[in-house]
Amino acid sequence: MPRFERLDASTLGFPGGDPRVAVTVLTPRIVRVELTQTGREAAPSYVAERERTPAPFEVVDGNPLRIVTTDLRVEVATAPLRIALLDSRDDWLLREPADAGMAAEPVTDGLGRRRVRASFVFSGEQHFYGLGQGGAAFDRLGATRQLWNTHIGHGPGSDMGVPLLVSSRGYALFFDNPGDAVVSVGRSDGGVRIVYTAETGRLVWYFLLGGDVRGVMREAAELLDRPPMPPRWALGFLQSTRHFENTAELRQLAHTLREKRIPCDALIYLSTYGDALGWNRGVGHLELQPGLWSDPSALLGEMRAQHFEVITHEYPVLHSESPLFAEAESRGYLLDAGYERAGPAGANYRQGQRYVDFSNPAARAWWWSAHRELVRLGVAGWWLDGGEGPPAESTLHGGSGTLLHNIYDRFRHEAFAEGEARDRPDQRVFLLCRSGAAGMQRFGASCWSGDINNDFATLEAQIPLGLNTGVSGVPYWGTDVGGFFHPIPETGELYARWFQLGAFSPIFRSHGWVWREHVPWAHGSEVEAFCRRYAELRYRLLPYTYTLAWQAHTLGLPLMRPLVMSYPDDPRVWSLGHQFLWGDDLLVAPVTRAGATAWPVYLPAGAWYDFWTGARHEGPGGFTVAAPLDRLPLFVRAGAIVPMGPVVQHTSERPLDDVTVLIYPAGASRFELYEDDGRTNAYRRGRHALTVFECATGPETVTVRIGDADGDRSVIPAGRRYLLRVRLDPPRAVTVSGRGELPRLAGADQTGAGWWADGGGFVSVRLPDQAAPLTVTLRT
Repeated sequence: MPRFERLDASTLGFPGGDPRVAVTVLTPRIVRVELTQTGREAAPSYVAERERTPAPFEVVDGNPLRIVTTDLRVEVATAPLRIALLDSRDDWLLREPADAGMAAEPVTDGLGRRRVRASFVFSGEQHFYGLGQGGAAFDRLGATRQLWNTHIGHGPGSDMGVPLLVSSRGYALFFDNPGDAVVSVGRSDGGVRIVYTAETGRLVWYFLLGGDVRGVMREAAELLDRPPMPPRWALGFLQSTRHFENTAELRQLAHTLREKRIPCDALIYLSTYGDALGWNRGVGHLELQPGLWSDPSALLGEMRAQHFEVITHEYPVLHSESPLFAEAESRGYLLDAGYERAGPAGANYRQGQRYVDFSNPAARAWWWSAHRELVRLGVAGWWLDGGEGPPAESTLHGGSGTLLHNIYDRFRHEAFAEGEARDRPDQRVFLLCRSGAAGMQRFGASCWSGDINNDFATLEAQIPLGLNTGVSGVPYWGTDVGGFFHPIPETGELYARWFQLGAFSPIFRSHGWVWREHVPWAHGSEVEAFCRRYAELRYRLLPYTYTLAWQAHTLGLPLMRPLVMSYPDDPRVWSLGHQFLWGDDLLVAPVTRAGATAWPVYLPAGAWYDFWTGARHEGPGGFTVAAPLDRLPLFVRAGAIVPMGPVVQHTSERPLDDVTVLIYPAGASRFELYEDDGRTNAYRRGRHALTVFECATGPETVTVRIGDADGDRSVIPAGRRYLLRVRLDPPRAVTVSGRGELPRLAGADQTGAGWWADGGGFVSVRLPDQAAPLTVTLRT
């Protein structure tokens, strides 16, 4: 029997047993391994089918046989068959132990299922991240994750399994099986091992080599696809609601936000729960509630006239009294499983509704078609609640509940993404989801951490959840600001601290069981002022944050990044999950303890500046900083270039015609500002622009250069003005290319071109009205 055979241009088969093993080289950095014939039940893949150009590789025969690409090595030993993964320096990273390779074991349930298992050992000290949203710790080393999507209200909230495990050594394992599974990271069983076990489906795993965690994100995006650009408004502040007393109260919320000048871009409306009135007739209905929304077109028009987008809520179920029910049942689009009847209709929203079978492509298309009236009314986004999946014993169009539970809600995301593409092909998709799965980001799906409690311990637990969700390839994540359930009395302190975290979460949304206590003015004028300040900061930072969204789209990078992503060689950040980086330049250390007025912060190597006071700190090291209730510990990396916009009440208020650029000179640095129209898919056709900002320090000068925009300049407002704020002692002179020396301005006359020292260690330079490229030289 030959030791291997070529199955196609990219795949080698190893027929040393039944089942056999197939190794596919997808790219020079991604390898796919499959234990074939491992079960009768066909399993959907998380990985989208697409044509790939075969990656070149060399086969070096021997024992072990070696598969060699430009970036990695795969060694395949036989008798028994075992696989090892090495980098291009021949340093091994991961391998199957001699006593435990891949296996498929029959399950005695009469269904022909096979339980599949894979085991690995890893070299040296490694720490691990990802595996979705859930679990207590940021570092997954020593943890066991049950990959079974779950929601536990009052407790940890939403647990969303994503079988992507990322190592601090710069590689990842991805298990392409949506079935009920467990990953043990550090099982002590004749050595410290990674053990994956799934109750059904295929055994398919991928090895991704990135070189570091940042590089792994690029490879994960290559495998699982990149998120599209979100609409810019989705990166603003979103105010969520539950139920209203009457239409007047519904209108008043929008008026109050604008009157109090709290920036906000969207209002989110919950379903009706029994007698508690929301946007629709009830859970499992898609018709508007007639008493609250007697003239929906006019009322939604009022909201849009005040520049609020509207998002509606739903569960993945259909009510027996819905006009759609008979058709769905006759076509076989409903599962037998659904919500139990939990009590009288006036007391609970669970009234026997049945799950829609989103594993059926026809049901997906039909469900979207039922939303066309909402599309006509101008609903801009979709709040997809529930979705953790039907029970294991369910039978779906696409397979068993055991197999499809975890991927069930991703089928729903696909229904909305495909429907939007058909009916509103130039509008960007925004889905706010409680559950999901690997690859959900490619459908425009974001997630939040579910129905959690309103206490400081829960607030603290959110940060590692968000970091691991981002490392799992899902960059858009948030929480209910203030917590959802309120087993303890609401406090302004908790809401203010949570609002600060929200301002630096990818999805910034306030929500709660008693939603009227989760609006920025609910806790008095002082907390209201704090909330306004952080909402304004969120909007001022949108040029920077929107560029991070472009980095997510192109590089797979999350917006909210663990420090290990930028400082992989610092052992002090390998398990650090209570602070994070916003992009590469802003370090955020949320205060998560009641009564705290000072807060410990770890700063990695290099100089860091307190965003509020300008104080300089030299890392690496720990520091305790002042943290009164109005202050989120926030630091800027030396070398950072941070573009900011003006304070606005919503993202469509004005074009980005006035840009303030914060610059913290250190060596040579650059930042690429990304811009497009913020709403349409024209960016996919090249209608976007990138402007490079560079800063270089010399012995006697600091030089700032604004490059000519690369791309479609029509997305950049004509007559844009720039204000540079440079962290620098007052210079001897400031010159601009093509203009010469600028005057030093004094007093209130700071509207024309010139410069001034504005306190706090900054020099402000108002540039003349001339087109880029521009070079500004500050002579120190």
